[in-house]
Amino acid sequence: MINLFTAPFLTSEYTKKEYGLVSVLIPARNEEINIENCISSVMSQSYTNIEILVYDDSSSDNTPGIVTIISLRDSRVKLISGEPLPDGWLGKNHACWKLSQQSSGNYLLFIDSDVILEKDAVASAVSEINNNDSDLLSVFPKQIIKTFGENAVVPFMNWLLLSFLPVKLVSSPKFKSFAGANGQFILWKKDTYAKTGGHSAVKGEIVEDIETARFLKRNGYKILLLMSKDLVSCRMYSNFKEAVSGFSKNIYPASAMPAILFILNVLFLVISNIVPFILMFYFDYFIYVSLLILSERIVISYISSQNILVNILLHPLQMIMLLYISLKSVYQTKTGKSFWKDRKL
Repeated sequence: MINLFTAPFLTSEYTKKEYGLVSVLIPARNEEINIENCISSVMSQSYTNIEILVYDDSSSDNTPGIVTIISLRDSRVKLISGEPLPDGWLGKNHACWKLSQQSSGNYLLFIDSDVILEKDAVASAVSEINNNDSDLLSVFPKQIIKTFGENAVVPFMNWLLLSFLPVKLVSSPKFKSFAGANGQFILWKKDTYAKTGGHSAVKGEIVEDIETARFLKRNGYKILLLMSKDLVSCRMYSNFKEAVSGFSKNIYPASAMPAILFILNVLFLVISNIVPFILMFYFDYFIYVSLLILSERIVISYISSQNILVNILLHPLQMIMLLYISLKSVYQTKTGKSFWKDRKL
């Protein structure tokens, strides 16, 4: 309920001025399906003082070819060929770091290649980071969900975020424990990036976005976390298998908990969100508990611009998937069997 009334959103109500060059930095590995739409959305921004750098992270598909063709049409677009991954680095972190070294902007905007920006997204973000005197701004994109398999998994990400993180307090230096960011859209002031080490400070972290937010808040930097209804959108995964694989690699590392405590927390969440719907047939009290759970799903679905009816109907399945993916994540992390895009993490 706090998030319903206080969660800040990225909107088109921005100060119409140029603040300096913005480097839009896109790490890409085997993204031939997404990369053209992503770059096209950046090229169409109302904020025109931008450069667009794409790091081809050893793609085996036609990602570099597509970017090369686009760069011939627009001189703002540049392809950077990937280098071998150094020891101690994870792929995306290294790609982002190399992009930052090639950039010329006063601001560094890192986005994933499956992100689509509406025309005022960059202008609004740059305006917000300056108006709020923040060092880093991150946006949770509107998640595009199309298949049944995606609906069974993807919505619980925002459910976890908005159930337990007061988004407004992320921007308050007083509440250092409330830290969050989303690597799909992170805007840095370049001097902050340089002073803190940027991605080199979290080079071996699977959930580099959250670890970056924690690091910055511990060291007195100001973060602004925003939700997005329309300006920033992303289809994270295209099917059930991808969604399970994607969340399995990061949900446990993101918790920063010992494995047993993490599992107990997830068990409590899942049981407390499913069992009341069974017990309400035997005890009237649990009808009210079930209504509270459903109310929460309605509120969070609304804030997240997700399908309310689908999330209500699939609530038990999503909770079961949360448990399954959490156990899988612990197992993969502890046994060193986490992979993403054919790379061991």
